[in-house]
Amino acid sequence: MDDTPPAARPLGERFPAYLAAFAVGLGTGGLVGVVIWLATSARLIDAVGYTYSALGAVLLLTGGARGSGYPRPGREAGARRDPVERRLALLRRGPDPRAFWEVVAGFAYLALGVVLTVVLAAPGP
Repeated sequence: MDDTPPAARPLGERFPAYLAAFAVGLGTGGLVGVVIWLATSARLIDAVGYTYSALGAVLLLTGGARGSGYPRPGREAGARRDPVERRLALLRRGPDPRAFWEVVAGFAYLALGVVLTVVLAAPGP
């Protein structure tokens, strides 16, 4: 059994898991879009496209927040520290590859949603 933390493993070992998570997101987003299409009067391509856009926006926000270190202020709630010292400690912590790939996936889902709703669903001439 490998005790190496996920962030320390090479990208070649982590990338298949990232692709699998992206594929699960594609399937889940498509399924949610179909449910929205069935429940509303929206066109199928619009329902799926807006679902992918919303998923992309959520991933951009969560990945960006995780990468910035702001979701963890509760760990130091009892100790008063200098704000500059706290920010420097966050910068010294090192990169978070999961947060980076969440942002990349967010851009990909958002782009897919825009392509579906703007380019493909646009009425013809």
